[in-house]
Amino acid sequence: MLYCCVMTVNLANVGNYYYGQGHVMKPHRIRMTHHLLLNYGLYRNLEVYRPFPATFEEMTRFHSNEYMMFLRTANPDNLKQFNKQMLKCLSMLVLAVNVGEDCPVFDGLFEFCQLSSGGSLGLFFKVFFY
Repeated sequence: MLYCCVMTVNLANVGNYYYGQGHVMKPHRIRMTHHLLLNYGLYRNLEVYRPFPATFEEMTRFHSNEYMMFLRTANPDNLKQFNKQMLKCLSMLVLAVNVGEDCPVFDGLFEFCQLSSGGSLGLFFKVFFY
């Protein structure tokens, strides 16, 4: 017998972040989708999972400490100075973390990554240990 379960992740808070003008990712679209699920009552037919933000330690199981420190400390205001320091100290780590138009640094970047990672980790455990 085939069992099918449709699950959604409550990431309404992700809509509070802004990638910047011209970026194709619009987190508010996630929030709008969440509100549509609620307002049309579609959530009643879904298993809704509210993830916990991933911890620094959980995220370092998949990424280096240096990368996590970069995400934790970088913001639009300190990025230029941060780039100069990083280029001197960590042999071009900033280039290695792919900062740029496609992967912008924005206010709340680390918290956004915690929510997104927490959702991914939580669904992994839900799917594989259901």
